[in-house]
Amino acid sequence: MDNDVVVTPRGFPFQGHEAALLTLGIATIVALLVKGQVFGPVILEAVGATLLYAWVLLSCRGRTDKFRIRFLASYVFVVWFYWAVGRFTPSLGTNLRDETLLGIDEAIFGQTPAVFCQGAARAWLTDLLSICYMTYHLYLVVVVAHVALAPDFASQRLGPLLFTGFALGFAGYLLVPAVGPSLSYPELFQEPLPGGTTTRLIAEVVTTGSSRYDVFPSLHFLITCILLNYDWYRFRRRFWIMLVPSAGLLVSTVYLRYHYGVDAIAGLILFLALRQTFSQIERTRTKLPE
Repeated sequence: MDNDVVVTPRGFPFQGHEAALLTLGIATIVALLVKGQVFGPVILEAVGATLLYAWVLLSCRGRTDKFRIRFLASYVFVVWFYWAVGRFTPSLGTNLRDETLLGIDEAIFGQTPAVFCQGAARAWLTDLLSICYMTYHLYLVVVVAHVALAPDFASQRLGPLLFTGFALGFAGYLLVPAVGPSLSYPELFQEPLPGGTTTRLIAEVVTTGSSRYDVFPSLHFLITCILLNYDWYRFRRRFWIMLVPSAGLLVSTVYLRYHYGVDAIAGLILFLALRQTFSQIERTRTKLPE
């Protein structure tokens, strides 16, 4: 079975999503060099991780299990890059864009949507939506593990969409760094969100595990839509199981004051654009002569 779901130029060693992730790594390295980060630990980390990722992709060519290796290598690179954003952004010295994002929300909605949610805030609802917010990580890990353990042609179609989405999302993090309305504009809210022990524990986990500058676009929104889209076609039972918590997750990004409304809009637009693009690629591929 052909493991290359996305057509690449003859002789080109990387699939499109792999090239997108490598381009992200190389562009970050160049940007750090421009900022004078020549021998610092941050650029050495970026160079080492990008080269290691490229080496793994190149070294597994010809192996019967190459899809599994390449898929997991892309996932590990994505996890590393997410954490590294918190180190890249200060090193790049890019100004925070919270003011711009808030201005866009005010132009569209009159105020950032998190402010409108204050009237509906209840302790039980905050606890529930905090749990929903965390299901993003569980959902992603479950799908990645499922695809890696039991790959088939249908499951291999997820990689290009998923990892291209991550590459574009991380580019947004670096180009439009922001920390969200709760941290940038606490004065917009009359009081802290009500919540119990569950809310406090999850908020601590989010604060500790965040890359800090992970606002625009909302990857919680983009990646959750990609996973739901995949499960609708590939694993319908899991789609129905995850539909309600995922809906709560999407609401929670704004309710919990982590994201501006424009972040969610950008995540949705990216999902629709990527879905249409890869659907067109797949239709074109099926028409190619053998």
